[in-house]
Amino acid sequence: MPRPAPPAPDIAVLAVGMDDRKLALLRMAFRLHHSLRYRLLESPSDERAPDLAIVDVDSPVGWQAWETFRQRHPALPALIVAATPPERAPVPTLAKPLRVETLFPQLQAALRRAPDAARAAGALPAPAPRPEPVAAPAPPPSMPSISIARFDPRRGLLGATTRLARQPRPALLLAEGRPLLWLRPDRAQAQCLQPAEQLRELCRQDAPALHAQAAGASAGVITQPLPTLLWQLAIWSSQGRLPAGIGADTPLRLRQWPNLTRLAALPDATRLSALLTKTPATLRIIIRLLRVDPEHACTFLSAAHALGLLDWNSDAPPLKVISSAPVRPDAVAPERAGLLSRLLQKVTRL
Repeated sequence: MPRPAPPAPDIAVLAVGMDDRKLALLRMAFRLHHSLRYRLLESPSDERAPDLAIVDVDSPVGWQAWETFRQRHPALPALIVAATPPERAPVPTLAKPLRVETLFPQLQAALRRAPDAARAAGALPAPAPRPEPVAAPAPPPSMPSISIARFDPRRGLLGATTRLARQPRPALLLAEGRPLLWLRPDRAQAQCLQPAEQLRELCRQDAPALHAQAAGASAGVITQPLPTLLWQLAIWSSQGRLPAGIGADTPLRLRQWPNLTRLAALPDATRLSALLTKTPATLRIIIRLLRVDPEHACTFLSAAHALGLLDWNSDAPPLKVISSAPVRPDAVAPERAGLLSRLLQKVTRL
């Protein structure tokens, strides 16, 4: 039985003259490309020699970056990145903004030209005959389907507390006649009158016996911010589930960063906040792009929903292009979208 061929080595790409934003975009592009494995080198390394390079001539040092690079690597294949391609560029040029459909074909073309150019310069010997491959490499595994459970945030303890939090007057929430929560929405304050474990158990019930009544001054128990209480109740109610009405392909966006310093800690909350405050994304894209646990993502979205921070529209069409502008049903992609938009567009088709 023939042995499967070993995985092909990754292709090391040296980035020259690029700022942090362009480096981040290249990292994301290489991470999402499956047919070949690319590895970004941000500086020359003794452990791994680069296979080719991308040089940004629009950096503060300009064409000096290219001259310095070529002195150090006279035979290394390279591409130039420039907002305006020069008329007599020494190597092929990638125009800004970078586009996925041109980036990878140009990289492959540079790799194909590399042996001939290096051999002409005397840097490589004549090619040796290649043995026949034993077996074709296996295709990359497809993204597993997402199994999502849902709950109704309008029901149970979370729903009752959310409704009282929208009223201007102080209120007392009782469970089976016992005081449970005291809320002061006009001051965004709350008091827990029962142990946390009892509150958690009530959050697991779909229809607990709750009753609300008007309340006066507090009972003297230490108060906490009302958003902190709602965030925690949403975590307990979610249990890794998503609020009803939100699908795997519903465009989602955060109106603002949650105050994570005053809220219960959640796995990957910082990364999720950074992505969703910058650009709309679906749950499917979030899981694929950030590689987070689906239950962790659903719990975070449920907590953000409880604080009114989550923008979503279940009637919106499937998300095709991710940009920094809010997603609307009549949104049209710009003619020359940037690399980040193209990457996320590619992800939605996987």
